[in-house]
Amino acid sequence: MVRRTSRRWLAGLAAVTMLTAACGGDDSSDGGGTDTGTGEPTGGSFSLQLGEPSFLAPTSQCYESECSQVISTIHTGLLRIDAETSEQILDIAESIESSDGKVWTIKLKDGFTFHNGEPVNADAFLRAWNYSAYGPNATQTGFFFSPVEGYDDLQGENPKAEEMSGLEAVDELTIEVTLSEAFSQWPLLMSYTPAFAPIAQECFDDLKTCAEEPIGNGPYQFVEWKHNDSITVERFEDYTGDNVGNADSIEFQISDNLVAAFRDWQAGNVDITTPDPTQVPQAEALAGDRVVQEDGGDFAYLGFPFYEEVYQDIRIRQALSLAIDRETITDKIYNGLRVPAGDVIAPFVPGSRTDACEFCVYDPEEAKRLYDEAGGIPGDEITIWFNNDGGHEQFIQAVANGWRNIFDLDYQLESQPFTPYLAALGEGAANGPYRLGWLPDYPSPENYLDPIYGEGSSNYGQWGLGETEQAHEEFLDLVAEGDAAPTFEEGIPAYQAAADVVLEELPVIPLWFGQTFIVYSENVDNVGYSPLDQILLTEVTVN
Repeated sequence: MVRRTSRRWLAGLAAVTMLTAACGGDDSSDGGGTDTGTGEPTGGSFSLQLGEPSFLAPTSQCYESECSQVISTIHTGLLRIDAETSEQILDIAESIESSDGKVWTIKLKDGFTFHNGEPVNADAFLRAWNYSAYGPNATQTGFFFSPVEGYDDLQGENPKAEEMSGLEAVDELTIEVTLSEAFSQWPLLMSYTPAFAPIAQECFDDLKTCAEEPIGNGPYQFVEWKHNDSITVERFEDYTGDNVGNADSIEFQISDNLVAAFRDWQAGNVDITTPDPTQVPQAEALAGDRVVQEDGGDFAYLGFPFYEEVYQDIRIRQALSLAIDRETITDKIYNGLRVPAGDVIAPFVPGSRTDACEFCVYDPEEAKRLYDEAGGIPGDEITIWFNNDGGHEQFIQAVANGWRNIFDLDYQLESQPFTPYLAALGEGAANGPYRLGWLPDYPSPENYLDPIYGEGSSNYGQWGLGETEQAHEEFLDLVAEGDAAPTFEEGIPAYQAAADVVLEELPVIPLWFGQTFIVYSENVDNVGYSPLDQILLTEVTVN
C-alpha cells in the first residue's frame, strides 16, 4: 500500500487571524510519536539518507532541505502544519492572535527548555529573530522578517539599529509583533521552524561552537556531527511538547549520491532513503508496500539572467519554453515522478491551477516562429547552467538537445556543485538559463511568488531590469494586494493575478512539480512525509 497524505492545506483559514491551543494536537491527532497503546515511546534506532547540511546553527543560516530536516528534529518552533489534517498545530505557542492582521500577540507555553536547561521564553525568540534580521549577519532567512516594523533599520553596511522596533517582549511568555502592514498569513511564515526557532543564550554567546554542537529545544537532542559521514541525535527525555519522538536515536547517514544510497538500502545499511529516478522501477519491485509516494511540492524551473540583454526579449523566453517537451521528459527520465507544470503555484496549495500557463505546452512550430521573429540568440550558441550534484544532467541534456534540434542552436553546459553554483548565481555569473528548484517553506501561494520573483531572495536572474521593469512592478503590486487581504481566501485572486504576470512574462521557464518517492526497510514503520520537505521522523516506529 502506498501511503498518501491529505492535501487539504489551509482549508479552514478564512479566519486566520486567531490561533489558540484548542487548534493544536493535544488529543494526539497528529500521530504524537508515541505507542498508541501505552502512550510511551517505542524505542529503538533507525537511519536515513541525507545530504550534508551547510549549517545547523544558528538556525537562521538554514535555507535548504538538508539542514531543515535536522533542525526540525532538534528544535521546536511556535507552530507547525499537520500533514494529515492540515491543521496549524501550536507547539511552543499557546495562542497567536491579531485583531487587525498587523499587531500579533504570541503567548508561549510555560515549561519548554533548551537541551542545556535554559528556559525557552520570549527573550530566546527575540534574540534569535533580531540576529537573523540584522543585515551584517548575512543570514539566509533574515528576509522572513521584512514585514516586521523596523526591519529596514537593520539593513545596509551601517544599520541604524540592532533590534527591530516591531518586536517586544511584553513579559517572559508574551511576544508582541508589529508589522509594517497588515499580513493575514504571518502565522504561516512562523511555521517555518529554521527561520523562527529560538536560540539559547549559550549558543548565542558562542556561535562558532554552536555551529558544530547545536543546542536545540526539540524532541531530539544533538549528539555528534561527523562531517560528510553522519549526524546522530537522541530523544530528549525531558521534552514537554506533544510531538515526542518514538525512536531512542536517529542517525542521518550523509550521502549526496542517491544511486549509492539506494544500494545501501538494498544491503540493509540504511532504513529510509529516496532512490534516484532511474531506480524507481527496481525500488517498487523490491520495496512492495514499504513505499511513500506523495506530492512533494517542489517546483523546478529554468531562470533567465536579465542582465544579459538577449533575455529581455519576451519572444526568446517564450520560444525556449515552448520548445521543451515536458511530458516526454517527466515520463522517460523521471519515470512519472514529476508532473508537468501548468502553473507556478504547486498543486497542493489553494489557488493553484492546472492549465494557467499558455507557454508551458510543447509547440515546436510556434517556438521556431517566435525565435526567428526575435532574431535568435547572438552567435547561435547558448550556455545552460545547473548544479551537478542533484541528478539533473539527463533532463538538462534533453532540453539542450531539443533547443538544438528546433533552433539549430549550439550549446555549452556549465555545472558546479550546489554551494559554489548558488554563489555563482548570486554574483550574476550565469550568462544563460540556469536550473533551480523551489521547496515551500509554508503552504501559501505567496511563498511560490515573492521569494522567487520579488526584489531579493531567490530572484537570481534580476527580473525587473530594463524592459521587464513595468511587468515586475505590476507583479509586486499584486503580491502586496494579496498580502494585505483580510483573510487567506480573499487574497487568492490577487496571488493568481500575480502568477498570471509571471506566466505571461516568463522570468523563469516553469518545468514540473515533483513527487517524492521514499522506500523504507522492514526495521521501521509509520513513515510519513510532509510536502514541506520533511520526513515525519518523530512518528517513525522501530520494529
